[in-house]
Amino acid sequence: MPANQKNSTMYTYVDDAGTTWNKRGPVDTAINAIDGHSDLTTGAPVWPTDTRRFHVRRAVFYDPTTFRTVRFPVFTADAYAAIAATPPTLSVNVPGETAAVTYVLSELIPEKQPVAKTSRNLADHS
Repeated sequence: MPANQKNSTMYTYVDDAGTTWNKRGPVDTAINAIDGHSDLTTGAPVWPTDTRRFHVRRAVFYDPTTFRTVRFPVFTADAYAAIAATPPTLSVNVPGETAAVTYVLSELIPEKQPVAKTSRNLADHS
């Protein structure tokens, strides 16, 4: 039996302000059942590279036996709320293995975007 391989594609991501983006996400039946994804939106901008101060909302699951984790973007606020309300287990396809491994919810990471605000201007001194 062939082993499962890790694949990804572009999906539509709707941020907390309601703006539509395109964001790469995993192609995995178990993950795609709960991540709120939909096909990419033609013409929408691609979400920039995630940083500490600018990142999408994510779900983190772990395998309590091996302590391996799997992280993936949650593409809508509704899907994020549904995961938080009833924390699921996830049968994840692990690359190189033929059987899925059961992971449990470890953490939900909220979206983060910088907030624009006015700056303070100091008086000039002569």
